[in-house]
Amino acid sequence: MSLKIIYGKAGSGKSTYLFKYIKSIINNPQKIYIVTPEQFSFTAERRLLQEVKGAAINAEVLTFSRMAYRVINEMGNNLETIEPFGRSILIYDILDRSKNKLELLGKSMQNVEIIENALTEFKKHNITEDRLQDRNQKSRRHIPKNETSRHAVYI
Repeated sequence: MSLKIIYGKAGSGKSTYLFKYIKSIINNPQKIYIVTPEQFSFTAERRLLQEVKGAAINAEVLTFSRMAYRVINEMGNNLETIEPFGRSILIYDILDRSKNKLELLGKSMQNVEIIENALTEFKKHNITEDRLQDRNQKSRRHIPKNETSRHAVYI
């Protein structure tokens, strides 16, 4: 199995090249995966069907999240994940229980989205609890109150 990455600026012919290439190899027994962002999945599926003139049994359009789900299931790792709504409920509950300790975020339960965004950024940039504590100890007097509150929710 090989991986082919097609990239370029908008309008440079990436999609045209991709679907013509797929059309030329559609009868090969090798499975073809087109990985695309969520918002382009329908367009990619429609274009695939137009190019191959019917059903493409060995070609499939996958979104990033669908591909991740499939990889996790095929690897035998049945991790339980939490849906975004459940995550919001958990954050809301943490804020509610910790509102006396939190200097800014505890004063308003409307801050669930702020915490969700912060947690996403923490994960994206590999910011762990230890890194937050270390930074807080090094610059104790310059920490914004909202960052201290985010750290309390993070741990």
